[in-house]
Amino acid sequence: MLHHLRLGDLSAAVTSVGAELRSLRRGDDDYLWQGSGADCGTEPQGLGSAALQFPHVGRLREDGFAHAGRFYALPPHGIAGSSQFRLIERAAHSLTLTLRADSHTRECYPFDFELRVTFTLRSDGLVVDYRVRNRGLERMAFSLGSQASLALPLRPGEGLADWMVGFDCAEAPEVYRLDGRLLGSLPQPFEFKPRQSVQLGSQQFVAGGLVFKNINSRRLDLLHRRHGRRLALHTGAAPHLCLWSRPGAEFVTIAPWYGVDDDAQTPLELLAKPAAILLPAGRAFVAGYRIELG
Repeated sequence: MLHHLRLGDLSAAVTSVGAELRSLRRGDDDYLWQGSGADCGTEPQGLGSAALQFPHVGRLREDGFAHAGRFYALPPHGIAGSSQFRLIERAAHSLTLTLRADSHTRECYPFDFELRVTFTLRSDGLVVDYRVRNRGLERMAFSLGSQASLALPLRPGEGLADWMVGFDCAEAPEVYRLDGRLLGSLPQPFEFKPRQSVQLGSQQFVAGGLVFKNINSRRLDLLHRRHGRRLALHTGAAPHLCLWSRPGAEFVTIAPWYGVDDDAQTPLELLAKPAAILLPAGRAFVAGYRIELG
């Protein structure tokens, strides 16, 4: 089911499956990529243009994890993207969807959780808020990943190289890439060029997505080399980031992550994974991002 929001000339469409943003328009201009296969640089999994990853970001080392003496198989990117969320609140310019643990989710993730996603249109764009609550009696471990696959209007003769993503802070000159089906254990050298920017282009993503760990930036600008800024994505202080596109594409995926794919050395035990968020019983974790239109 699609839920629609409108504020002046802005509109958004959200699907109840995966609590996924499907469209963000100003007039006839859709800022989200409407194609397929735009997941963040791992093997295509059919993720949509703004899919939500929970309770794990990306791929697990053995396609699952261990907890309390048992192994749980978990699909890549978790279960949120294929789950049916329920609408629990609707206002003039916002809506909230929720997913709660049930017998189906406990087969692959044993914790008692509630995940709420709120979408709010503002005069300058869209705010997406997340609230994960541990409804159980034990400490809960998870990771959470957003992504926004953003359309790149290409004029005749233009390509990916006409676009760049600008960071608002200086970052370490290194990046993590895929090593086989998992994330590499060690970073590779990376040059931000132009300064504090990643120039898009077909060669930039031949080895998959670019994963930046422990970033300083809180704002990312999508910039055209001649026409300037199209939009800004405010990460909500997410510690990690993935950028992804593919040769000949007209999109770039910007993914603020609270967690990353496993590498070959990541522990199998869920509570021991270094990127996991550990949430005490009865507590809530709040995060989100904002798209500010150009």
